[in-house]
Amino acid sequence: MQIDPLRLDDALDQVLEAALAPERWSAVLERICEATGSFGAHILPLRGKFSPGVPATPSLHEGFEAYFREGWYLQDIRFGCVPHVLKKGVAVEHDISSEEDFRRSAYYNDFLGRFGFRYSAMVGFTTGDTLLSLGLQRTIRDGPFDREEERVLVRMRSRLSLAADIMRGVSLERLDAMSNAFDMADIACAFYDRHGRVTRLNKLSEGLLDQDIRLLQGELTSRWPEESTALRGHIKAVLQSPAIADSAASSPVRLSRPGRRPLIIRAQRLRGMPAEIFSHSVAVAVITDLEDRPVPTGKVLQLLFALTAQEAIVATQLARGLGPKEIAEALELGYETVRTHTKSVMQKTDTKRQSEVAALLSGIRLSSVRKMD
Repeated sequence: MQIDPLRLDDALDQVLEAALAPERWSAVLERICEATGSFGAHILPLRGKFSPGVPATPSLHEGFEAYFREGWYLQDIRFGCVPHVLKKGVAVEHDISSEEDFRRSAYYNDFLGRFGFRYSAMVGFTTGDTLLSLGLQRTIRDGPFDREEERVLVRMRSRLSLAADIMRGVSLERLDAMSNAFDMADIACAFYDRHGRVTRLNKLSEGLLDQDIRLLQGELTSRWPEESTALRGHIKAVLQSPAIADSAASSPVRLSRPGRRPLIIRAQRLRGMPAEIFSHSVAVAVITDLEDRPVPTGKVLQLLFALTAQEAIVATQLARGLGPKEIAEALELGYETVRTHTKSVMQKTDTKRQSEVAALLSGIRLSSVRKMD
């Protein structure tokens, strides 16, 4: 047996310290590697979405870059270990793979073989409703984990779960403070987990829910399916890495409310944890109620953006949250005429969507310009 139980016990004590000082995770994982005869270690969710940035020893960084960049995470044979982890708390390579697999599998040869890796053990543990695993990686020369070592590894679970729960609790306290701060600043917001589900609405955002905008099965939804789809896409883009590469991540979403101005939603990721898998929430969406924001007058818009008189009139209606059809009816103009004016307004205001126009124009706070009106 290559595992040193005394050194492993000492390393696990340091896991609890890392829960309160997350910057120590890499060093603690190194200690676990030394105690278990492993070349590298990492922590991954066993189910659902995950992304780069997981806790791992430096010895695995190059491999992880290729793992995500080349899409090996989409064909990872080792996820076949999940049933074994659920049943007995730990799984080793020979639970899912044979010597024939080692010889023929592209995963073992084209990916793991490139870095000299072969044998692994996965120790399952939980935090909240998330199933995680501590993965231990050995090289071809190190040899596999045996059944005696498996019995030692399963004893790691309780302290790993405790550390993860501590980190999740710290994340939740941080969320409480942020939620209260948004309330004090009179800003409505919603928090999201790594799956894109709403984990919390602050008091102001709860007050915005009605028959048109609801929270259903962890998702903010609109009466209009296309708006719900747009919001879902926005949140998904924000959660992706890097979000800046996706225009859907930077484009706010409009949720309509008949008879009132719409809500404008913009989301962004939260930072500060070593990996999102430990966090209660990983993103926050700020919800702007345009009903509470003044709309600039036509003269101000003409001056600021060089709009024509007719474009300025259409722009004020866009700022109120009306769509082209509604504007055409209200102003008694042709629908195509309103569409033409809308496109011109977008070009002159350097926006690409009606929700961006509404957010931009309703946010103007130039008192010196207003005095000129």
